[in-house]
Parts: sequence; structure tokens; C-alpha cells
Amino acid sequence: MAHHNDQQHKVTVGMWKECWNTPNGVFHNPDLNELLIKYHDKMLTRPGMRIFVPLCGKAVEMKWLVDQGHKVVGLEAAPVPCKAFFEENNIPYKIHEMKGIHGEKYESLDNNVVIYCCDFFLFSKDVCGEIDGIWDSGSLNTMDVEDRDKYIHRIRSLMGKGCVNLTEFVNFDKSTWSMTKEELEREFGEGFKVEDITQMDAPKRLKDQGCDSLTLFAITKT
Repeated sequence: MAHHNDQQHKVTVGMWKECWNTPNGVFHNPDLNELLIKYHDKMLTRPGMRIFVPLCGKAVEMKWLVDQGHKVVGLEAAPVPCKAFFEENNIPYKIHEMKGIHGEKYESLDNNVVIYCCDFFLFSKDVCGEIDGIWDSGSLNTMDVEDRDKYIHRIRSLMGKGCVNLTEFVNFDKSTWSMTKEELEREFGEGFKVEDITQMDAPKRLKDQGCDSLTLFAITKT
């Protein structure tokens, strides 16, 4: 993983977990993502879809997706935000040990939300089942450059025909963590269509961290 605003530092899984030692971790944004609200129809094309949210933390977008009538499959490396998501939203849940790989499965009693707390690079469709869409808000963005290939390989393997992956990049000046449409087309390869949806100025919260803009792509398995 890469630091969200400094290419000179690298965030390891251990550091990520340490950042989530409290429910209000440094990575958490309490506000709904403006780009998802504006462009969700690129991904949410029918009722009752199963949406995958990688490195989800306790993202408020997960509750929003459920409120729109969809099901959420989250993946997180740290247990604190998994518990916090359910408890802060007053959603009854249960915890199970995962089968096949080391980790825990946090699942709402109504089966509308499940968050897997495990190693992303061991995660597969065999674990989570069919995925209809992906909301990637900064997950690929946080990957260190040398981890991009295996991250995208894992994401590709989760995407069935017609699956739309909305991927947001937070752009920092002179940072190597963002990707262009051409780079995404090259990395995802044949059988995937990449659409450059929009670029917008960063909100003040991110500008204060050195971010200048946000970019949103729609990556579709054809």
C-alpha cells in the first residue's frame, strides 16, 4: 500500500491496522462521496445488485448503497472499522471465522451487508460469490506501484460479464499513485472497457492534505 499523499512513504498492512486503532481512523471520511452520488447510475443499473467495496473501512457509502436497495460485500484488513460500521449504524450482526483463508466474516442479520476482514490478495469469487459492481474509492489508489499488477489481477477475477467498477483516484501533485485511462486500459487488458468519467477539484478536506483533484473511471467487463 502507498501513503495517500506522499510518494516517499509506504503504508504497510500493519500501519493500516494501526491507523484504525480507533473507530475514527485517519482514512475515514464521514461525508458521502460526491462522485458516487452523482455518477452511481454508471454502476447501479438494476435493483438488488451486490456491490464490492475493497479496503472499505467503515465507509458511509456502504450504508447508502444498502438504503438504495443493494447488497454490500466489503473487504477490510483491520477489524476495528468492521465492528464500528455495524455498531455505529445500529445494524445487528454476527461474526464467523472464514473458511479457506484466515480471517473473519462480519455479516448483518438481514444478510444485506457482509465485510470480510482478511488478506485482499487471498480473496476470491469462491469466497464472496458473484459480484455485480465495484466501488473502489482509493483502494487501487493506495496500492504501491509494484503491487498494482496483482491488485488489478485480483479485481479482474471478481468481475463477471457486465460488471462495472467505479474507480476513484485522489490526485496529488508529483504523485505516482494515480493512473491514466491509458494505464488502466493496459493493466486491465482485453475484455475490459475503460471510460474516463470526470475530474473535479478536490474538496477542502483533501486540499488540506495536498490533493488537487479527484478522477473517476468506469471499468466494465465486456
